[in-house]
Amino acid sequence: MSLLANKFHNAFLHKTYIPSTNQNRTFWEYVNMMFNRPDPKRIEAVGPDRACAEWVLRNGGQIIWTDGKKLSDYNSLPADDQKVPKILEIDGTNSSISHYGFPHLSGCTMLQRIILHNNNYIDDRAMKGLSHGRASLTHVQVSKCRSVTDLGIKEIKVLHKLETLKLFDLEEVKNLEECIKYLQSHLPKCQIQC
Repeated sequence: MSLLANKFHNAFLHKTYIPSTNQNRTFWEYVNMMFNRPDPKRIEAVGPDRACAEWVLRNGGQIIWTDGKKLSDYNSLPADDQKVPKILEIDGTNSSISHYGFPHLSGCTMLQRIILHNNNYIDDRAMKGLSHGRASLTHVQVSKCRSVTDLGIKEIKVLHKLETLKLFDLEEVKNLEECIKYLQSHLPKCQIQC
């Protein structure tokens, strides 16, 4: 039995182990990291779009392929040896995708749209991570993500192909008007909706 397993086994038997909130958060942060972080060998083996789809679906999101088909079930992915279309859209609504996985966006050359709605794992680091999709992203929605602040919103400035940006229900954004002015100065062709 490993040292960690032995510790939990003894704690369970003797009922002496009570995790603190900080330990609990660290554990879940670690779990989230493991489900989100890219595996370069996997990306090389199956291609960036398939690896990105696996990341999104594994964490409860949905994708739309360039052929128009939607996919929300990880188990519905075709076998590894079958070619998949390119990803057109990622919907991270109510998912657990986080900043750890955003490097998956790098090789997705047809990815145009990403929706980040009601996701507790999306924060300023994820806003910065959107830069991995700057080569193709034209539409972004960030809404009801309680850990995104003014600084995170301003990170969107690097998405130079952005045509539409939707921002709403961001309780930690203290001065949305100032953020919008800042983004408009960097993205003059982008329509910002609030």
